[in-house]
Amino acid sequence: MTDLRGWGLPEQHLLPDAVVAFVDGELSSVAHERASAHIQRCGFCAFETYTQQQARSAVRTAAAPTASASLLDRLGAIPQEVDLPSAPDGLAITEDGQFVAVQRTDKPAFGSGPVLGSSRPLGSNGWFSGRRARQGAGVVVSGMLLGALAFTSTDTDAPASPSVPQNARAVFATTP
Repeated sequence: MTDLRGWGLPEQHLLPDAVVAFVDGELSSVAHERASAHIQRCGFCAFETYTQQQARSAVRTAAAPTASASLLDRLGAIPQEVDLPSAPDGLAITEDGQFVAVQRTDKPAFGSGPVLGSSRPLGSNGWFSGRRARQGAGVVVSGMLLGALAFTSTDTDAPASPSVPQNARAVFATTP
């Protein structure tokens, strides 16, 4: 099913879109020749092409679907009767039907903040420096140490588990 080609690479099957384009005659002449040669060698792709041809002919010979007048009336009334949700924040629709971004005036525009690198380096002033940082680091280290001790301690002093009497039974109550 997958024979080795020129560079020793296995040949792959045609993608479903390529099979549809082949059956519909939408491939270029070079692509059509390559697909045709592959279909002659590959039974799987030949079967896929055959089933696509059957589906195409079934759709072409099928009668046009019909809808009742009441269904068409109800569908036509949707824009007048249904409350549609509002537009998402920051988006609007122009008169010609295109989505556009709306800039809010209460927030600064994107990119109008300070220039990158113009502020103080992280840790130079504030919470990450001084006494609070040392206290926080001490809490973290002590927590890690206590956690390690809790996992490595042996349970030799642990009380023995209570024994269950042999005549003990579980009783389940059911309600009718």
